[in-house]
Amino acid sequence: MLEGKQVSLRGLELSDVDELMRHWNKKEVKRFLLAFTPHSIEEERDWIRNTWKRRKEGKSYVFGIILKSKNLYIGNVEVSIMNPISRRGLIGIAIFNTDYWSQGLGSEALELIIDYAFYTLNLHSVELDLYENNERAYSCYKKVGFVETGRRRQAYFSDGQHLDAIVMDILASEWKKKKK
Repeated sequence: MLEGKQVSLRGLELSDVDELMRHWNKKEVKRFLLAFTPHSIEEERDWIRNTWKRRKEGKSYVFGIILKSKNLYIGNVEVSIMNPISRRGLIGIAIFNTDYWSQGLGSEALELIIDYAFYTLNLHSVELDLYENNERAYSCYKKVGFVETGRRRQAYFSDGQHLDAIVMDILASEWKKKKK
């Protein structure tokens, strides 16, 4: 388990599916996640089982974000290995319980997963991308130290319009300097 002040990160369990399903199919949650169709309970159970398989293979590490004060599962954060030779990773995060948006919990979860990526997995860099209109996420990523490195023009289609994908990354050396 990875411990922060307000949140901890732990492996996913099948028992997490009930809490996930209370929130996962809400439009405002899926809006920025490239997950356009509703998911069933069984699909989410299969997804959790697949996260276990990918972790054993050393390809991806998905953690549940737990609000410590209530021992409540509120979201997921993941680091995937994109290129093991270059030691590049891809990070993603979703806080699906909207009651806990804009409270700094996502920033804290990201800091924990970035530490894990650089100090445990020995990655050299981690990157992510986001919809250009996802201002809350952009602000969060900048806050923890990600730098905008480019855009993929009109890469996403959402709510009837094409949107740019903003590409951001952070290097291990930048993270370690920030932590000092």
